[in-house]
Amino acid sequence: MNAVESITPTEASETRFVPLQTDARKRNHKDAATRLEELFAQLDSISNPAAREIATESVQSVVTLYGEALGRIVKLMDRDDNPVMAAVLKDELLRSLLLVHDLHPQSLDERLLGALDSVRPYLKSHGGNIDVLGVHDGIARLRFQGTCKTCPSSAVTLELAIRRAVTEACPDLIGLELEQGDLEKAKS
Repeated sequence: MNAVESITPTEASETRFVPLQTDARKRNHKDAATRLEELFAQLDSISNPAAREIATESVQSVVTLYGEALGRIVKLMDRDDNPVMAAVLKDELLRSLLLVHDLHPQSLDERLLGALDSVRPYLKSHGGNIDVLGVHDGIARLRFQGTCKTCPSSAVTLELAIRRAVTEACPDLIGLELEQGDLEKAKS
């Protein structure tokens, strides 16, 4: 006899359906993030200051609790050669949670350099390159060097590649300042 066969049926008046697939579970993380932003915006519209404060503090407490739990998990995986941590860092949602809770094992500078290194072969194949001039107040200053002479839209294409790589690795940056550099230096 298996576990399902051993359940004794109840009378209809005692039975209620408990859904396992709620709308919240069916949403992907981007939908959930959008919904959270909507709900946070609604917190400000609560007219009762005490209720607004309780709701806000409740959300902050949940975030703090989850951050503490995530921090403990990160400490358990704190090894440079840990394949699980490598997989976590490749996952967009998990990377963003690490950033929200200031738990990302790589600094902003390391992530920025890694992002640029990932597109550098593509840039060089088009006669371009990129240097980091600095990061200040959430803005990365970059010097874009060279362009492909045979492709008039090359500069736009290369800038898009840079933006995509940097946005993925450094969602905590608020912007980029791109400075046009010397074509000859890009070839070196």
